[in-house]
Amino acid sequence: MLREFNINGPALKTAHNIRHWIGLQMKIEEKLLQLCQKKQLTLGAAESCTGGAFSARLTAIPDASKCFMGSIVAYTNTVKTKLLNIPQEKIEKYGAVSLPVVTSMLEAVCMQLNSALGVAITGFAGPTGGTSEAPIGTVFIAVGGKGLPTKTIHLHLKGSRQEIIQQTVEYAILALVEILEP
Repeated sequence: MLREFNINGPALKTAHNIRHWIGLQMKIEEKLLQLCQKKQLTLGAAESCTGGAFSARLTAIPDASKCFMGSIVAYTNTVKTKLLNIPQEKIEKYGAVSLPVVTSMLEAVCMQLNSALGVAITGFAGPTGGTSEAPIGTVFIAVGGKGLPTKTIHLHLKGSRQEIIQQTVEYAILALVEILEP
């Protein structure tokens, strides 16, 4: 099942806001790893605009390797086509920052890293790179895996490059928690 969420409102700015929003007494990334371990799921990531920031957040937690397989940082279209096997024609038709590409990235990273659960992230963090159809702050996230629904999120974020990257990582972690704990 593919569900798309289009978020246009103010973005969550800090991990503290996310912890408060869902009532956790731990970091959201700790909750994600705890859920993966409890359900015995491995997790893999395909990151573009976050450039490894998602993976850095997870690997800062001790014992993340019990479930986190790793990440493919597919920052360029060449890496998307060569390591994730995204057809160049798909990138040309829809753009690298699009729903079809992010869902293909999700499928590919689960297969490449042999992970039961995956996350894929692509977007324009700025300050350059956006288009009139997909301005700076446009981000697509896809999460899903074996026996789980695929959830996609289309974000329109505001802020500096670092703020957009941080917000994107937080939304990705939260989306994973939400599909593991509906």
